[in-house]
Amino acid sequence: MLRWVFLVMMVSGAWLAAYSQTPALGVVHASIAVKADPTNSYALYLPSNYSSDRKWPVLLAFDPFARGETSVTLFHEAAEKYGFIVAGSNNSRNFQDPSAAIRLLAADIKEQYATDPRRLYVTGLSGGARVASSLALACKNCIAGVIANSAGLPSGGAIPAPEIADWFLAAGTTDFNYPEMLHLKEALERNNVGSRFVVFDGPHGWMPKELADHALAWLQLRAMVKGLTPVDKGFVDKQFDERLAEAQSAQKAGDILAAIRDYREIAADFRTFRDVKDQETLAKSLAESEAFAKAKKSEKAALDQQDEVAMNLGTLIASIGKVPENRASILTQLETMADSAAHDQRQSSDPARKNAIARGLASAFAYAVETGQQEMLKKDYLSAREMFQVGEIIQPDSAWASYLSATAYAALGEKKPAIQKLRKAMNKGLSNPKSLEDPAFDRIRNEEAFKQIAASLSSAPKQETAK
Repeated sequence: MLRWVFLVMMVSGAWLAAYSQTPALGVVHASIAVKADPTNSYALYLPSNYSSDRKWPVLLAFDPFARGETSVTLFHEAAEKYGFIVAGSNNSRNFQDPSAAIRLLAADIKEQYATDPRRLYVTGLSGGARVASSLALACKNCIAGVIANSAGLPSGGAIPAPEIADWFLAAGTTDFNYPEMLHLKEALERNNVGSRFVVFDGPHGWMPKELADHALAWLQLRAMVKGLTPVDKGFVDKQFDERLAEAQSAQKAGDILAAIRDYREIAADFRTFRDVKDQETLAKSLAESEAFAKAKKSEKAALDQQDEVAMNLGTLIASIGKVPENRASILTQLETMADSAAHDQRQSSDPARKNAIARGLASAFAYAVETGQQEMLKKDYLSAREMFQVGEIIQPDSAWASYLSATAYAALGEKKPAIQKLRKAMNKGLSNPKSLEDPAFDRIRNEEAFKQIAASLSSAPKQETAK
């Protein structure tokens, strides 16, 4: 934690003078080199009306795969609309110490652009969300808000107090971290921390663009609540009407839990500006209803279903390395169990159960591939290959799992299976040519088959997924 405190002191220092040579405005820049260390870079968006004559709020973004352009592209339309600078690190990534990348990014932004030191925000996906949350927890009051996507606090992180930051939480319906985000929202609410929780249809990944708009709009609203920016009555009224319509829609659809959450959040966000007694009364009456008790029971059953699927598969995965002589038998059991869970998921007529099983499978998949990635860092390529193979068993349609298997085979110098796995990944949807820059492919980079794959990916339309 001391390292984080020092790092945050650097991040929250005097965000002052604007640099004279400003990149083009209203354009997503994929890579701006850090002046102090050109080996580090970040993606950048400056609003089209950016000027050094005033100070601007800043959103620093952290993607688990160091895809700065992905995160900046996601937020740039909302940033243009609400007047934010957005910078996404091209160096902070999972399983690597992000300290240097954060320090260099923060220093370059504060030196080159006109920024508001009171309105520094952070966002991230998955492991990147934990990086963002770590910054907020370490500095206590220098980060104004966090947009945490598909993951919450770092391991061992304490539930923040109200003065630390505002928290916008987002998770997909089949995101294996959905329960974590739900429980974090409940804990923030108990601590009277300014927070909002939104759920989108989909798996573990960056939120859709419309929710990125909602996130920055919410941060803008919270800045008005706290007196960090002038109150725009038209903006406030529009936000209230839209949020009220969302709550009413959830209630009408029978999503009692979402409706209660929405009404409570509206009351918390707008009581500074208007009478919110109706929303408080609605939330209270719904929470005392029989429908609420039934919905909570169903929610618990779904969360338990996810845990059961994830635990059963996870126990088998963990046993592979411990009992190597039973490896073949364990893999067979694993395949049977995963197939059975996937069949149940497809056949179920209950949407909550379908989502719960999907999350359980995704949780086991994440456990396997993340274990494999850690083994790759240790240069234990055989163990890594085994874990990536497990990933392919659990999610047979995953291009990511086949791609990771290719990295392990390539690192082992097993050229033919590495090429086969790469082709398999392409057939499943791998389309980003940058994926071939992984150093694991250095041992097969000069192979003619590898060059053909690289040429094919380079000529294909870019369809990078927001994993």
